[in-house]
Amino acid sequence: MSMLFRSGILLGTLLAAIGLAVGTPAAFAAGTPQAASQIINYSAQLSGQITADTYLGSDFQGYNLHFLTIDATLNPQGNSPPLAVHLNVSEAFYPNDGTQDQQDVLPNGGTVSTTGFLRGEATVTNTGGTIKLYVENTSGLNLEDGSMHFDVEGTGTGQASGGKTSLYLKIDPAVGEQLTGQVSGTLDIPQAALDLITSTDPLVGPTVWYILRASGLAALFLLAASVLIGLALRVRLWKETLERWRVYDVHLTCSVLTGVFLAVHLVLVFLDRIVPFSLADMLIPLHDSYQPIWIAAGILGFYLLLVVWGSSLIRARLGYSLWRKLHPLALGALGLVMLHALFAGTDGSNFWLRMLLVFIVIAVIWLFNSWMQVREVENRRRKPTPPRQPPGRPQPVPQRAARSQSFAPGYVPVTNPPTRRPPPETGWRETPGGQPRSRRVSQE
Repeated sequence: MSMLFRSGILLGTLLAAIGLAVGTPAAFAAGTPQAASQIINYSAQLSGQITADTYLGSDFQGYNLHFLTIDATLNPQGNSPPLAVHLNVSEAFYPNDGTQDQQDVLPNGGTVSTTGFLRGEATVTNTGGTIKLYVENTSGLNLEDGSMHFDVEGTGTGQASGGKTSLYLKIDPAVGEQLTGQVSGTLDIPQAALDLITSTDPLVGPTVWYILRASGLAALFLLAASVLIGLALRVRLWKETLERWRVYDVHLTCSVLTGVFLAVHLVLVFLDRIVPFSLADMLIPLHDSYQPIWIAAGILGFYLLLVVWGSSLIRARLGYSLWRKLHPLALGALGLVMLHALFAGTDGSNFWLRMLLVFIVIAVIWLFNSWMQVREVENRRRKPTPPRQPPGRPQPVPQRAARSQSFAPGYVPVTNPPTRRPPPETGWRETPGGQPRSRRVSQE
């Protein structure tokens, strides 16, 4: 499997080299939005649908609260670019008792009879939904005839930074979920944003955006699987029946595929025209102005993975002990990549992704805690213990140093020389006076 690991790293390097080769200087030049230079008087027909209508209950004033989500396409008249608008109406108040007269949100609208108030947020993008131009707070009215009036005003974002939008949407009464209506207003679009939404470059389309997101999420989940399998191997979670499946090979294969999908993700980030990144933006943390902290988290996680993968390639030279100390850096890389996906990725706000990340965190904490317990048991076994005395044998008592004795002058103490005790087979025995004498040993 080491050959497969090397092949994955080589493939990732090759993809990165191809990306650098085909990348045009325009990807570097488009990093800073240009000044606003196009003010468009916008007039369009609206077509869309209510994708969500959730009843939230009623408040103490007797208003029924609803949550609305409206997706619509703006088909302009003339040479204006087609756009899409996403209305997220977080507060829709409908009084229970009749109607009220309110000042219309449409320009020169006068006073109208309303049955509710609409407040929320709107996002204006290109028709593919990949280029976020404007994010605005909205206000609106629900009229007595069932139509909706929205005032969508705000400043630009991303490539449209510096621009402004002021749109007025009149949505005709709904027939089921389908909506029709009219749009009027003005758009102040920077040249860079206008070039993007009118471009025929295939890198601007949604296909690259989808593959970029999918490759990043695939790399995240494969890295999580590799880390979880590695921790499970450390704590000996697998039974003998699963050992036959070569779990270690699955762990290594997940690591290789992580490198492959990560390489695809990095190449497409470099080629992307919507949120362009230069090579310095991709390699130096906090260098780019787009989500600098969370992009830096992804970069640092990438560097930690390079250390882990590189140490595995030269494991024989590093030695098992050093390799094992470097390998847990994959845990830190996983944490940084999860933060990157949650706060810098497009899908970070999705409920399913957040639940998967919570599951990964719980599994990692449980396995890591089990690993620490296994290490503690192993360290106890390796720690040397003093030898135990056999039962029944007395412990040796250390001898004390002999006390010094003082004698009178001229007195010489007489000490008996030690008596040599011959071994019993020599036929010697001691006499009461202490002198050994021989005895005849009868031989029969």
